[in-house]
Amino acid sequence: MELDTCNPDSLQAVQNFGEHPLFYFCCVFATVVGAIAGATASSRVRMDIVGVLVCGTIASLGGGTVRDILLSGMVNHNGTPVTIYWVVGHDVQFLYMALATSLIMFYVTRFWNPPVGTIRVADTFAMAFFTLLGAAKAYYLGCSGIVCICMGVCTGVAGGALRDVLTGNVPYVFRSKEVYASAAFAGSLLFVVLQYFNCPYQVSYILGTIVAFSVRMVAVYLNWQLPSYRSLLDSHHEQ
Repeated sequence: MELDTCNPDSLQAVQNFGEHPLFYFCCVFATVVGAIAGATASSRVRMDIVGVLVCGTIASLGGGTVRDILLSGMVNHNGTPVTIYWVVGHDVQFLYMALATSLIMFYVTRFWNPPVGTIRVADTFAMAFFTLLGAAKAYYLGCSGIVCICMGVCTGVAGGALRDVLTGNVPYVFRSKEVYASAAFAGSLLFVVLQYFNCPYQVSYILGTIVAFSVRMVAVYLNWQLPSYRSLLDSHHEQ
């Protein structure tokens, strides 16, 4: 599926939305909740302040970092090469946000134990918002539909996966009882399909975010599970 990102009207819609307060809110919100999930997870395994800062920041910025590394061969429409977003220009503010949020959570969790499910809910928000940020960036760069979906899934799940590895847990994306990457895939796919049919860019973006979040939360609530590997030899031995 090829997306018409060369259409001047389509490109202008992307650029206008990139400057819209709603898009900036999505970037800030995803950064903050990602850091909350990372810092809370690291505090529960009793990391020191350095560990909490590192884990929270990696959870917050990791997905976008991996995405930008994968897209490093691409060139923006203004002719500049793609670089890791939080290391250049005013986007360094997202590094400050991640560090500040992680630091705050380090002290908050010393006096208040977040309720069960805090990490999962915060992580779901981060996954959904980061997923569409990743798909939108790939779309802006003129990538094909499948690449947009892959970049959306990568951006949505990589930060959480790195967080879980650092805290000694099996990442959500690899757990048989978690519908996680599939939710990111659903949101990215909807965004791509809607753009293919020339749906307004803002509508595609918002609906994709809602779908990614909703699929994940409904799956948790209804205990949806994907088929997991089971060897036929195991079944034979059980008999």
